[in-house]
Amino acid sequence: MAKNKATTEEVLEELLMSPTDLSPLMYQYYKGLEKRRIIINDEINMNIIETGIIPLMDFDNDGSNEPIEILIATNGGSVYYGFEFCRIIESLKCKTTIRLMSMAASMGALIAMAGYNNPNVTVICSSYTVGLIHSGSDCMVGACHAIKDQFKFSQRYEDRIKNYIISHSNIDEKLYAEIERQEFWMDSDDMLKYGIVDMII
Repeated sequence: MAKNKATTEEVLEELLMSPTDLSPLMYQYYKGLEKRRIIINDEINMNIIETGIIPLMDFDNDGSNEPIEILIATNGGSVYYGFEFCRIIESLKCKTTIRLMSMAASMGALIAMAGYNNPNVTVICSSYTVGLIHSGSDCMVGACHAIKDQFKFSQRYEDRIKNYIISHSNIDEKLYAEIERQEFWMDSDDMLKYGIVDMII
């Protein structure tokens, strides 16, 4: 008879029984998953599939309907990977709190905006939290012809970023045109004003 596969809860329990085998960062991450808390505190890259997207989908579809918490502290990263995380947040059925911890820059700010049209999602920050919006997608590397091709694609993709920001915040076309080529830093009051957060605590 085949051995039953371990449940997520059993895997987490086994990992947390030997915390010395884990780095402090990973220990806190797995401890958070036990409490339906997802921690995003690094550059947004392909790892968000395992550290963010899959756990979030599992929590939202496990039938418990228990609240979810997402902690964000990041300097940003890849829009190509980050937007998939945003898509999941936009469709969450469980009550979810996104808590911005210290900084939500670049892709981090776009993730914070993902709950703008979802009444199940509340975004909060402290009075010391900062955010950053700027235009642009991933950096270009490679041969000259490859950079040219990616540059053309990035110009088109920037329209998608613009449309996302305008439809997921209180930033309108006029303001976006003013800030498009800036490093648009925001304090917590700015983020509340522009609808990036719902509450300052």
